Amino acid sequence: MLNPVVMKSDLLFTLRDTLRAEAFFEVTTPTMRRADLGPGRRLPVDHDGGRFLRAMIGPALRVNLEHHPRVFEIGACFRPEKPDELHAPEFQMLDLYAAGEDFDFLLALAERLIRPHLPYAPQRVSVAGHIRDQFGIDLHREPLGDLPARMAAHLGMSADVPFKRVLGQYVEREVEVQSAGAALFLTEYPVGGDEPCARLTPGTTAVLNRFEVLVDGIEVVHGYEDEPDGAAFVDRARAVDLYDDEQALAREAIDTGRVPAGSVGLGIGIERLCMAASGVKDISVFQPSPRF
Repeated sequence: MLNPVVMKSDLLFTLRDTLRAEAFFEVTTPTMRRADLGPGRRLPVDHDGGRFLRAMIGPALRVNLEHHPRVFEIGACFRPEKPDELHAPEFQMLDLYAAGEDFDFLLALAERLIRPHLPYAPQRVSVAGHIRDQFGIDLHREPLGDLPARMAAHLGMSADVPFKRVLGQYVEREVEVQSAGAALFLTEYPVGGDEPCARLTPGTTAVLNRFEVLVDGIEVVHGYEDEPDGAAFVDRARAVDLYDDEQALAREAIDTGRVPAGSVGLGIGIERLCMAASGVKDISVFQPSPRF
């Protein structure tokens, strides 16, 4: 019989054990943040002149690379949107950053962390390859061109819809469905999506060193190699309205040489990994003491 407390405890133990063996140091960053990232992105808190509960760990962890080349945090995050079976108002994330490592290192580390908890052997699927097969555009060698308009038309969406939303819908409807009864590493995302900090894959025109892991339709992991070109990162982040005050603080630390520009980052939803491991499709099962 499933004991969610025991499962979550054992899972957290093995994640920490693996990361310590890989020379990662555990740190903590503020749960209450100063930056208001705009409507719908954070929950406000009436504390010390106003704070906001983080929805992700992100840049505040990355700047700790100033002190050690491999850091991780397991901590609470808070979702401003209405909860459902896959989204909890409070949830735990494991985030990590490693300096001086590449995308292949990150993919291998992600598999070492989650493979013991998955019911299926992971497979890799290229989003860019799927786009090439469907639209005849090879993003390794070609720019986006008219792909946004063609993709929107394929989905029955208006050509005025931002490509970030169109791409998200396309991946959800056309690619993520392949994860039913499987564990997929989705790699080679195109530029223009909601992860602008990912590095443009060297030698390609419009492919990013970014991946997500989906298990039976549930996103469990996301990871990327950080874009070391500061100007390129800022331009791409601003283009999708995701260059915020916290990204600017991290950028300042990098530009002044306190934090290395070359790094990789990974996030794992702890309750989501419990769901993938158990086959339970209700995230509330793994929320301890819900009456409080």
